[in-house]
Amino acid sequence: MPVVHVPASLRHLAGDRSQVEVPGATLRQVFAALERECPGLTARIIADDDVRPDMAVAIDGSILEGVGLVYAVRPEAEIYLVPPIGGG
Repeated sequence: MPVVHVPASLRHLAGDRSQVEVPGATLRQVFAALERECPGLTARIIADDDVRPDMAVAIDGSILEGVGLVYAVRPEAEIYLVPPIGGG
């Protein structure tokens, strides 16, 4: 299952966990599973059915730009939530 790495500024929404393993084959599915596991966290990542402009998502070390939530995610993917510089 993909692993979502949670930045320190959002860990309070993830039960103080630095990472959460959730199922999903697309970013949309991963974030839906993340919301079930950590209610309220997804609202800090998604707005208007896309990644919020004040957040970034990196998969396996590459920042995603303009791919939307239908981006396919490998089962062993490492997904990083990247807040803006300064902690956002």
